[in-house]
Amino acid sequence: MILNYKNILFLGILLFSILYSLLYILRDIYFATQNFQIKKYINKVLPFLTKYNIFFLIITLIILIIEFYNMYIPKFSFFIIIGCIILNFLLVYIPIRKIHSTKNLRLLSYILIIVIILIPII
Repeated sequence: MILNYKNILFLGILLFSILYSLLYILRDIYFATQNFQIKKYINKVLPFLTKYNIFFLIITLIILIIEFYNMYIPKFSFFIIIGCIILNFLLVYIPIRKIHSTKNLRLLSYILIIVIILIPII
């Protein structure tokens, strides 16, 4: 039972962090591609992701705290992920400069995905 609970929590963190990072990934694809159909599809998805982006990050944070409380995640990974999430909150609500904060948010979202994927390995 505990193993299943641990896997469900990990999949929840992975799912919501991917949904959070998908906004920045799709924006990068949008500017990199010349295909009109892909841009049209991305334009339909981006408003939904923009609206619920912080919600996905908050859910990731809540599941992460539950997983850390149950000792399913190493402290090192926890502090890296929590640092990325806190920096994301700060850059969203207290942007220093719009250009730099967008680049930093994109970089932090990629770091968040990489660290969460590496959790089972660590």
